[in-house]
Amino acid sequence: MESTYQQKLVRYWRNGSRRSLRLARDVFARKYYDHAVFCAHLALEKLLKSMVVERAARHAPHSHDLLYLAGLAKIELDTEQQQAFAEINAFNIEGRYQEEKLEFHRRITKAHAERWLKAIEVLYLWLSKQSKKS
Repeated sequence: MESTYQQKLVRYWRNGSRRSLRLARDVFARKYYDHAVFCAHLALEKLLKSMVVERAARHAPHSHDLLYLAGLAKIELDTEQQQAFAEINAFNIEGRYQEEKLEFHRRITKAHAERWLKAIEVLYLWLSKQSKKS
């Protein structure tokens, strides 16, 4: 992959990631807790995709699976991080598909969303630091 093109793709995914994280905070403040965790998942997904492009010198796949993307980006996750990514993956599936949305909306309380937003922000910062090491 051409380096200038690769750099543009990395910037594209990183900018999108930052926007998704800001949006997660904004919609949380407006009490749309299900959308907040959905957008927070997108922030991690896009950051991981930037790392796939950066580290593997390939296009990011059309996948929302954080564990799969972390593997492609050659990121070593500990057991706790793997479990968190697996749980966060559910926010994408349940927030995206109509048949899952009603139950998901009921289940995501303010406390639940707040706990996960904090956890996702910790993972986001950790991933950002990993990206700078490459």
